[in-house]
Amino acid sequence: MFGKKETIGKIETIIAAGTNVKGDVSSEGTIRIDGAVDGHILKAAGVIVGKTGKIAGDLNGESVIIGGEVSGNVVASNNLELLSTAQVFGDIKSQTLSIHEGAVFEGKCTMSRKEVVGNVEKLA
Repeated sequence: MFGKKETIGKIETIIAAGTNVKGDVSSEGTIRIDGAVDGHILKAAGVIVGKTGKIAGDLNGESVIIGGEVSGNVVASNNLELLSTAQVFGDIKSQTLSIHEGAVFEGKCTMSRKEVVGNVEKLA
């Protein structure tokens, strides 16, 4: 269902359907969201927003797959995939982008390459 599975690591945190989280979330690993988050995803190695998942806030991750709804800006330092059921209302920035037929995206898109400044990788 989620296309390029090799880009997302092992899921370490799950916010299940029927679960509501208020506040910001940060993880060194991969997060799957099938419930609702009212806050920002500050950082994560991978983020999967399932069909029933909703985020009201900005999302920052290395690899991001969206099948649900995000109302906020999305920054994916490696790749971003919007599945056919995705609804994104906000600006997106990523190195690579895949938008499946049927996805809804309202915002501005910026495609960037990675650049290394010192020992830190940043999106240019």
